[in-house]
Amino acid sequence: MAPTSAKKRQRSPAAPPSEAPAVPLHALLEGLPDAFFMLDAEWRFLYISPRMTELLSGCGGPGDDVRRTCPTLLDLRRHLRFDQPATEQATVRFEHGWPDKDLCFDVRVRTVDSGLLVHCRDITGERRAREELRRTGEIFRSILEGTTDAVYTKDLEGRYQMINPAGAKAVGYTAEAMLGRTDHELFAPEVARANAANDREVLAFGRTVTFEDAQPGAEGPRVWLSTKGVLKDPEGKVFGLFGISRDITQRKWAEEEARGHAEFQEQLMGIVSHDIRSPLGAIMNWSRVLAEGGTPEEAKQTSKRIATAAVRIERLTRLLLDFTRTRLVGGVAIEPRPMDLKDLAAKVAHEFRVAFPQRVVEVDPKGNTQGTWDPDRLAQVASNLVENALKYSPAEAPVHLSVRSVRNKVVMEVRNAGRPIPDNLLPHIFEPFRRGPQTTRTLKMSYGLGLYIVREIVHAHGGTIEVSSSEVDGTTFTVTLPRRSQPTKPNGPPRGPQGPPP
Repeated sequence: MAPTSAKKRQRSPAAPPSEAPAVPLHALLEGLPDAFFMLDAEWRFLYISPRMTELLSGCGGPGDDVRRTCPTLLDLRRHLRFDQPATEQATVRFEHGWPDKDLCFDVRVRTVDSGLLVHCRDITGERRAREELRRTGEIFRSILEGTTDAVYTKDLEGRYQMINPAGAKAVGYTAEAMLGRTDHELFAPEVARANAANDREVLAFGRTVTFEDAQPGAEGPRVWLSTKGVLKDPEGKVFGLFGISRDITQRKWAEEEARGHAEFQEQLMGIVSHDIRSPLGAIMNWSRVLAEGGTPEEAKQTSKRIATAAVRIERLTRLLLDFTRTRLVGGVAIEPRPMDLKDLAAKVAHEFRVAFPQRVVEVDPKGNTQGTWDPDRLAQVASNLVENALKYSPAEAPVHLSVRSVRNKVVMEVRNAGRPIPDNLLPHIFEPFRRGPQTTRTLKMSYGLGLYIVREIVHAHGGTIEVSSSEVDGTTFTVTLPRRSQPTKPNGPPRGPQGPPP
């Protein structure tokens, strides 16, 4: 019998899962980190979890009416109808900060068979993260709106996804007008092509690049210092690019201006140390010769040499003063008054015939040459052009000075024969310290400032000056003036996208 009994015990089936030892429900509830409690239909506590008990700090317990013992609990009164049975409440969900504690809960209230279940999940960390994200967003937005730099992002198709107000304004748009559009839809073809090429380089190599770029802007050509890089998602996949561009046009102008001032100082020092020292030395030497005595004829020649050297210094000083005004003060001041250009041309020609009796200066007036100009400044223009023509033409060749009326303008031309101005010098002939083709006769007489001063005076009158030069026709300077010029005053050094004049 024993074996049989043993055999039967071996064949007895195992207990089914439903018969496994049960885990008490309250043990599961108390093991949860969340805070919750249950209410019956009459708003009495049926169960309070350990976490909720901790939060209540003895405010209420099982069997207590929540409406009397804890009327402000979780601000339930605002979300539930305490005047109705708990079983008739609607399911609600809301966030609530725990009084006197730096805690926040996601509160869910739903009906159950016997009453209400109130579940509180601690979302303090999540809320802090959201607040931090919101503050970060506010800071970022403030930076974007406050900075003068252009900041933007694009997707992989080149469409603008974000651009700050300063960036949009710089290119003549609003931020809203640029969103969702590409460079090819917004800008000129050459600008769009340059931007697209930079974008392709950034996306192809996945690297950040910084470069200077000159492009049109809403207020004229601008120079930008730009940085572009890729945008990646948390998995490292590229989904677009960002760009930050700073307008450095003013800085470029300042650098050009500083460089121009430095060059100007060097040029002045060169002139003062060389061109003025030479005639000044001659005056000193010939003064000693004159003091030592000699024949009347020798004294006359010595005095003439001293006077010639003094004239050179006076002429150079006048040129330097005019040059300094135009470069550092910002142009030439003129005081126009009614005059006749043919009378001025005749006077200038007469002065050169007296100074150079062996040379021929012809004057050819035609039509009405009256107007409103500054006679002293135009006399300086005519004198410089005639002197220049005498200097660079053969001694036997005449110089032609003509003035004529052309509709509402008056034209003055100075023409001379001689070697033409080389093609490589012609575009720069009006720039300071640029000299035409030199000979032994002209080398010590040319400072490269006369034509620059002429151009500035003509521009101050609202006119233009042009030059043409060839072997057949010689060299002709053509000055075109409006019939009436307005008074001008220097107003600071000229500036623009390309910086000050070279």
